[in-house]
Amino acid sequence: MNAPQRFTGETTRHALPRDLIHDLRTPLNQIIGYSAMLLEQAQEQGQDGFLRDLQKTQTAGQELLTLINDHFHSIGTTDARAGIAPQLPKDPALSDDEFPEDAAAGAIGRSVAQGAILVVDDIEANRDVLSRRLERQGYTISTAENGREALDKVQATKFDLLLLDLMMPEMDGYEVLQRLKANETLRHIPVIMISAVDELDSVVRCIELGAEDYLSKPFNPTLLKARIGACLEKKRARDRETQDHQRLQELAAALHMQNSEMARWRKMHEADLAVARSTQQGIIASALPRPDGWQVDAVYTPLIQVGGDVYGWRVLDNGAWLFWLADATGHGVAAALLTALVAWLFEHASASCNTAHGILAYVNKEFCKVLRGNAFMTACCAVIDRDGRLSYAGAGHPPLLIRRSNGVVEALPSGNTIMGYNTKIEMSEVATTLAFGDVALLYTDGLHGLRDSSGAHLTHNAIADALSPIDASPGMLPRLITQLVERSGTQAFEDDLAAIALYRE
Repeated sequence: MNAPQRFTGETTRHALPRDLIHDLRTPLNQIIGYSAMLLEQAQEQGQDGFLRDLQKTQTAGQELLTLINDHFHSIGTTDARAGIAPQLPKDPALSDDEFPEDAAAGAIGRSVAQGAILVVDDIEANRDVLSRRLERQGYTISTAENGREALDKVQATKFDLLLLDLMMPEMDGYEVLQRLKANETLRHIPVIMISAVDELDSVVRCIELGAEDYLSKPFNPTLLKARIGACLEKKRARDRETQDHQRLQELAAALHMQNSEMARWRKMHEADLAVARSTQQGIIASALPRPDGWQVDAVYTPLIQVGGDVYGWRVLDNGAWLFWLADATGHGVAAALLTALVAWLFEHASASCNTAHGILAYVNKEFCKVLRGNAFMTACCAVIDRDGRLSYAGAGHPPLLIRRSNGVVEALPSGNTIMGYNTKIEMSEVATTLAFGDVALLYTDGLHGLRDSSGAHLTHNAIADALSPIDASPGMLPRLITQLVERSGTQAFEDDLAAIALYRE
């Protein structure tokens, strides 16, 4: 009688039906899975008496699985260990419960933050063994016994990963996977397909449908842990990328809104500036006067649309002429309001006083009352008579320059402090007489707003030097500015510029 045939590595491989392979591996998955968990629990609880029998149980299951894998295959399949879902290398001398974690796989499993996983399998024991294994690894587990229940749960609850069985009645894993990937709100959920059958065509089809990975039953615990960890880490990287993109979109939207608001504000501001400029031009740009025995020239160039410089003139009650000039703090609409106030104050002061120092004292007092120390200005005024007499008073202002007909330039100092912080400032004045051909120059410190080669601002001495060779005739002010620009080497004034030239005829 012939001895029973033993399976060896040289035994011819046989093709078994696909369903039979599935049916054989399914209980083996449960035997190996439960025995592995029982071994771990026995080791943790110190129940050494159970270890040997549990190891024998698991070893028997592994040997039976090896027989199935090595000696039978389903038609048109390939060994999973040689296919798209490769297994980690294994020392044949070790049983699966002793399978050492690969360094990289262990690092993945230990370092990744845990997540919520939905286990979908129509066999209750399969769901149980896989769920308990994953819970021991720290994951939050939910289960579904068929594809429809799985779809309902992913729509109601947020999951980080689906472990989806391939062979299920009514709705198999292919259809569940297709529906997930066709749904815009669910397609981002990663799916690992699980099956007791390792057909290459099935693996390829699942990957083409959008599955992240494919695992064959029964699972090696270390491989399962590594594959899940890697899958979740990729999902978290995609989530971070999506969140970063969303934040960028939100920032772009906020920036667009801010730009729109700034454009609206700028439009309103430009409209206000246009009104302010018109108001200021109405104060400054009136026709130049022609006092008897004198000729007047003036220039005004604001740094922006509306500046803080302002000037004006008026015939006094005694027949003399008042010319005044002021430099208030600031630019823009606020400066326009200040210059309008200053013009009004000089108008009122000149209606009640005929002296330069008296007019400045009045303006300072009222300016302080209105602004209460919140704004300051420098100012000067000159009163001229037909016979050439000129009286001058300044408050924190550059000196008055007088160019005599022979080219000599004299400076009459301001002599008083700036206006706006003390109502009781005593104003002083100086007097001189201009001969025919002489000219008096009143100007703001904007004329100093050029720098020399050393980077320092021009002084009134530099202005006097530039004024000396210029003929005292109409057009003198543009020629003076040209001289200063040539001396400086730059054409960029750094402040508003205003000046009045009074020629004695």
